[in-house]
Amino acid sequence: MLEDGTVLGTLKHVTGYTQFNEAVPAEQEGYYFPFKLTKTGTKMTFKKNGVETKKDIAWEAMNVFRVTTSDTFEVIVDGASVVTFNFAQATFAD
Repeated sequence: MLEDGTVLGTLKHVTGYTQFNEAVPAEQEGYYFPFKLTKTGTKMTFKKNGVETKKDIAWEAMNVFRVTTSDTFEVIVDGASVVTFNFAQATFAD
């Protein structure tokens, strides 16, 4: 990953990943981006393509996003933007 949040490298297609969302089978398949936050805090908010998907959830160091090549994900910790990941330069492999 580059300092500006650009993700480089290869993401492999995964099936049967129930730890991402056990209740929604459609979300148990795809491309996943695991990351570790080094910025600590108490609450996190995630924005996918500019839209809040999770708001003020408990802070965790280890996280996973389900992504596509056109997605951006902003990570906000205690009200401050930490990083915006983008996947346009990543390789998505079967």
